[in-house]
Amino acid sequence: MKKKFVTLDKKWKEILFAASGFGPNLLMILMGAFFTDAINPAALPEGSYQAISGACFILPAIFPLLWALSKIFDGVVDIPLAALTDNLKTKWGKRRPPIAVCFIPMTLAYMFCWIPIFGEGATHQLGNTIWIVSWALVFFSTYTMSLISFYGSLSQVCATDNQRLRVSSFKSFFDTITYCLVYALVPLLLDVFKIHVDKFAIILLPLMATMLIPLFMIKEGDKFEAKAIKEGYDITPLAEEEKVGIFESIKLTFTNKPFLRWCAVNCCSFFGLQMFLVAMNALISGGMGMNGTQMAILNTCAFAPVPLMLYLFNKLKARKGLRFAYQTCLLSFAICILTFVINNTIFMGEDNVTLQMIIGCIGGVIGSWAIGSFFMMPYLIPAQISSVEEKLTGKNHSAMYFAAQAFTTSIVSAIASSLVYENIKMFFINKNLDVVWAENAVDASFMLHTNLNNVYNLGTLLVPVIVSVFCVLGFILAFKMPKHYSPEEVAKEIGLEKEYNENKDLFPQEKITLYEEESILVNIALWVLSGSIFGAIWQYLVINSVDKFDKVKNKVLHFIIGLLIPFYYGITAYKLNKKIVEKQRSFGHNVKDLSVLHLILGLCCLNIVSLIIMQKELNSLLKDLECQK
Repeated sequence: MKKKFVTLDKKWKEILFAASGFGPNLLMILMGAFFTDAINPAALPEGSYQAISGACFILPAIFPLLWALSKIFDGVVDIPLAALTDNLKTKWGKRRPPIAVCFIPMTLAYMFCWIPIFGEGATHQLGNTIWIVSWALVFFSTYTMSLISFYGSLSQVCATDNQRLRVSSFKSFFDTITYCLVYALVPLLLDVFKIHVDKFAIILLPLMATMLIPLFMIKEGDKFEAKAIKEGYDITPLAEEEKVGIFESIKLTFTNKPFLRWCAVNCCSFFGLQMFLVAMNALISGGMGMNGTQMAILNTCAFAPVPLMLYLFNKLKARKGLRFAYQTCLLSFAICILTFVINNTIFMGEDNVTLQMIIGCIGGVIGSWAIGSFFMMPYLIPAQISSVEEKLTGKNHSAMYFAAQAFTTSIVSAIASSLVYENIKMFFINKNLDVVWAENAVDASFMLHTNLNNVYNLGTLLVPVIVSVFCVLGFILAFKMPKHYSPEEVAKEIGLEKEYNENKDLFPQEKITLYEEESILVNIALWVLSGSIFGAIWQYLVINSVDKFDKVKNKVLHFIIGLLIPFYYGITAYKLNKKIVEKQRSFGHNVKDLSVLHLILGLCCLNIVSLIIMQKELNSLLKDLECQK
């Protein structure tokens, strides 16, 4: 009997393979979060490091439309590229060649997008617009081809369903980390190192190299097959699948009722999520007037709990059904996003940072319940639908479901982030509700005949309201979705109920239990890692803040020991709080000394609670120090 060839024969190989898309995904998310505001900083405060400079490099009147078209192109091109990588046959295989060919143009195109070579000034805006959009088209195409080839190879490199579950879990691990890094860490690093986002993006460019990992791990092509056969391995597919042409595949996909119902709901949530993500930095730094440190804390509250929330989501899904669980996510995100309206400086003023932080942190934790599902659902439902269809008909065109989903979300993303956000952020308002269109807040202040402190960006007020409305709309449309998306429900919806009843043995129920066993440790590990990453950053920031007014001896040493020995933080926190209390009392404040409480919290490894309490006291103290200057 011939032995089966297993590509990922060790756990470290599974983790490494899952990390392949880490670099490109991180840089793509970075572009989505910062790029449009970087080249047109109308909604950012003056001097923000999230902008290339204070200048607008593109034509605000036409760039949003062209950028939207490029995003739509990114969605449209997914469909033929998915068909291409599924049917490609070369002597080097069908997955590796597209990755190898696309890597260099993908990397160069990304870099050139961040370099508007025509420079600043109104006369150069048209040239920069054409330059950026042209390179964006190259980047989106090559990025899509690389990632589709990588995703398509999953069934080839994994020997069993359990291994696919593990690799998929590890991939979700890295996907969540990329969002944590971009939205919680990057704003902080920009402020700490005083580096503009375009330079930072180029510094991170070597991370693209993770996309080359599959070239060394995917075993395919004439040379490999000949060697494997010679060594006695069986490399024949487990089952021959019926080939599905591109037009038949498109028809099957876009007439699939459970898929279309999901797409309707997904478009609503994706519209809101994309608008929020592209506007989030402006909402926090511009609308709420917060700095990079405060932004990192708020985003930590939103992203660090995601793995735990995802695990709880799966528990709720098992009890109440997938539809109900996702509907709770949509409503929680609608509530969370409205805290950005409450926290806007037009309502809060400039001197309520502590209250803004409390409201923002609570809103972030509420929103983290939804963020976890937003990561999971776009993979779960198309995979479930295509799996049922393949088992009952023998037709495997799963890539087309993902391509069709990407097509619809690309159009939605283009409308939300380009046509809507890029236009509404050009409107400014004062407290008298006078509205003007301007390229920046300074011009708006002249047009409104008021000083700069009385001018507010209207986009940062409207975005949360729009996002909330679309989440509620998605909640309503979700009532049309199947309750569980179980094989039986999907088969009935697509007219294969008879075939399902005849082949129930193809859908063993124990896979749910296997998923639970495989995912618990991964989700807990991710929760601990994501929380500890930003908890460590926060801890250093607290130490550094205290050091500014009362020298902390060997602060780096204390910080490192605190990371290696978690309960040692209690000793550090005790000493830090003593310094804070002494300084507060020097200003005449009658404050309680809670240093012993910090010691106890640290010894119990409840560092995050200690940090929240200490940060509140620090905010008040730093404000006094600022006034003293």
